[in-house]
Amino acid sequence: MRPFAWWIPLLVPICLSQAQAQTAVQNTPVAYSTWGTPSDEALGAHWDLTPEDVKRYNAYMAVEGRYFYPQVDPVMVLGLIETDPDRRAQFAAKYLAAERRRIEQQTVFATLAAEVQLKRFGLEKLVDFATVPGARQSPDYLAARAQRSEGRNGAFSSVAASTRPSPALPGASVAASTPARPALDPSAEPATPQAGDDVDLLVEAGCTTACYAKLTDLLKTPVSRIHIYGRGFKDNHAFIRWLNQRPGDAALHAQEEKRIEPRRFDALMFGDLATSKAPVALLRRHGVLVARL
Repeated sequence: MRPFAWWIPLLVPICLSQAQAQTAVQNTPVAYSTWGTPSDEALGAHWDLTPEDVKRYNAYMAVEGRYFYPQVDPVMVLGLIETDPDRRAQFAAKYLAAERRRIEQQTVFATLAAEVQLKRFGLEKLVDFATVPGARQSPDYLAARAQRSEGRNGAFSSVAASTRPSPALPGASVAASTPARPALDPSAEPATPQAGDDVDLLVEAGCTTACYAKLTDLLKTPVSRIHIYGRGFKDNHAFIRWLNQRPGDAALHAQEEKRIEPRRFDALMFGDLATSKAPVALLRRHGVLVARL
């Protein structure tokens, strides 16, 4: 007997076991979820489908749809494969209603989460991630970021134009750790409000005389729309009450409301000015920020 020949009989069962295990894995259906596959009755009841619709959906998904539409809901799939115009329109209407319901659920929950965030943590300071240590060592990245910002916003850049050595990393060229207030681009158009312009106006709960006066002055300009962002209000109802208490009678308010659009406070709309004392008014022309009024 040759040396080490004794291990050959032991190797054969091991190889067979591995082959059998691999075959078992390949033949085992893959479970993509832990909640299982719904019954045809449950599928039809949830998506408002007839038994014929469910049968057609299952048949199509089994032979083709699983390759192209595994993440698409049954109503859309049936609408895509439907050839009858009237039936297809019915599926489109059904899909639209369900999609609007889902969007409403998501936005309501997102609004609630934002309110909880504000109540628990208050107005937090903005963080410029370009100033973290990793970015501080990449002056080329910061320069590219500044160029992209200027190309997107036209008039303003969110990155400080000047650089200085970082205390943490001596000799490194970085953006200033405290972002500079946006500066008007010299090539921008004049800051005089014109018809078609929009204004982003930041107000807050404790600001009455100054904020009301600023809104009144803006309403005297020819701007098309004034987006009013409320900061520090307890809830949406408190913000609306603040708006309704501004000077003027009901008839004047009704006329002004055609140009006023209340919005939830969004720090990104004001950049480095988001923590400034209200009122803050930014003029936008064709979507580009051109001046602070």
